[in-house]
Amino acid sequence: MQEAIYFEPIVKERIWGGQRLREYGFSIPEDVPTGEVWTLASHPNGTTRVETGPFVDFDLEELWSNHPEIFGMETDSDFPLLLKWIDASTDLSVQVHPNDADARRYEQQPYGKNECWYIIDCPEDASLIHGHSLSSPKEFDEAVRQGTLLQSLHHVPVSKGDFLYVPAGTVHALTEGCVVLEIQQNSDTTYRLHDYDRLNPVTGTLRTLHIEQARRVIRFPHYRYLEPSVTLSSSRRRLTRNPDFFVEEWTIRQTHALDPSPSFRIITVVEGTIELDDVVLSVGATALLPAGSKHVVSGDGLMLVTGPAPKTTKPFRIGVDLGGTQTRVAVVDQENVIKQLSFPTNPGAGPGQTISHIEHAIRYFSEEFHLTNIGIAAPGPLDARTGHLLSPPNLPGWDDVDLVTPIASRFELPTCLENDANAAALGEALFGAGKTSSSVYYVTVSTGIGGGYVHEKKLIRGANGYAGEIGNTIIDSSGPVHPVLNTGSLEGLASGTALQSRASEKEASSVEMLLTLPSERTRFINHLAIGLANIIHTVDPEVIIIGGGVTESADVFWEELICRVRELVYSALRPSIDIRLATLKGHAGVIGAAYLG
Repeated sequence: MQEAIYFEPIVKERIWGGQRLREYGFSIPEDVPTGEVWTLASHPNGTTRVETGPFVDFDLEELWSNHPEIFGMETDSDFPLLLKWIDASTDLSVQVHPNDADARRYEQQPYGKNECWYIIDCPEDASLIHGHSLSSPKEFDEAVRQGTLLQSLHHVPVSKGDFLYVPAGTVHALTEGCVVLEIQQNSDTTYRLHDYDRLNPVTGTLRTLHIEQARRVIRFPHYRYLEPSVTLSSSRRRLTRNPDFFVEEWTIRQTHALDPSPSFRIITVVEGTIELDDVVLSVGATALLPAGSKHVVSGDGLMLVTGPAPKTTKPFRIGVDLGGTQTRVAVVDQENVIKQLSFPTNPGAGPGQTISHIEHAIRYFSEEFHLTNIGIAAPGPLDARTGHLLSPPNLPGWDDVDLVTPIASRFELPTCLENDANAAALGEALFGAGKTSSSVYYVTVSTGIGGGYVHEKKLIRGANGYAGEIGNTIIDSSGPVHPVLNTGSLEGLASGTALQSRASEKEASSVEMLLTLPSERTRFINHLAIGLANIIHTVDPEVIIIGGGVTESADVFWEELICRVRELVYSALRPSIDIRLATLKGHAGVIGAAYLG
């Protein structure tokens, strides 16, 4: 068995550093603001050296260059990763990193800097800067000119044990009191946008900002990144797998075998005490496990395992959920959203901008995944056969827009367009609350009310593509006027918009508060129940699934709603009434879109 390899950490003085890394087992100079400890590095700004064993006194660069068998991969390029512990004694500068292409173009460096943070400790009310609200370089320039850049930044609340992935191009900053383990590409290229007027301790002048360099690599608009963690076993949780590295969190409470891996792995103890092959490791300890080696871990603690990401050839689908305020692009595998990028839609800028942003997100995912299909869910009215939006109220000015052709031709993949409610219906019928049923009617009760009907796992679109549009059915002809739909329509009476309007009239602070009022709850239940009873009498589905934002208050009205529906249908149907809450929730549309066609 090849032994684990341990390295001597490198201590880095930083103007924003402190002394807290002592608490994690690192030997740092007294009274020196230590911001970083590099525990595994092979970089011109520092390379770690082997502490013990047959390779003692080799630095990581020498080991990488002369012993490829340790790493299980080609070593003709630079070592790919850098691990560091960070003590943010004060706020770090607001900064951004280039991606690989930008690093080569502007810095003649091999790597950009995708990185991630594992929160070792932080204040109770901590938040980190991750993203911005600026839609274009022009808005960025104006924010810099007016000194309002800080007001445009997104703050993300964090707690101990949280994990954040920070793709290149993301404006970000650690904040005061946070201690993190950072796993990143092997790069030290950083562009500062704001530095709180701190002085260089050597020259006494303001530290340099890199506004022009940052402007070139920031992504406009900011793409919110979602990658749900994946439970691999009772003790293992994958936090990320991207083209540059993977990260897993291992909970060690008993003895575990680390089976051989074709490439090297790195373990870092982040909590408790762990024994690796009879060597006791405390918090802060890092070990490199050679490729093909077997190891045993035991003890009581947490460790992170990282290394080069394994390649996958499995086919995946892309789902796009185009909304009036937000667009989401996701890699989908059945009911699972593997990764997702989302951004503000900005209808006023025209469809070309949004199509360009969608293409960027798909291109980003195509670098990692083998993609086979693209499906787009969008607000109607639309023509699914031609791939055109017609004149959707949620996207004013988008008249007769061809969404499918530019995206299909750009990626040379089958691409489909569908009404957003139909896509959500398909998602719930295939993988959600209706997956065991042959006849599923889906109703979304959200800002508006939409519907879709799926029979034998196939969407029923009707002669003109409008089948299932329950929101425009008339419930009470004397009801309120709707700006687009029929007077007294179901949407005009029972949608989230309608309920919010009623809440304002009744001086209720929220829709949920409105529904605690008996008369208002009865009013809402009666309107929605009439709509559901009409569905049952028209198509007789095996199950009706209800989703959308209003269902977040379902515990207030659900049982009464079911009872009222039963009262409104034929007595012979009452025993078989099956109405369920959606299980895919906010992901139904993007999942259904991925499985169109």
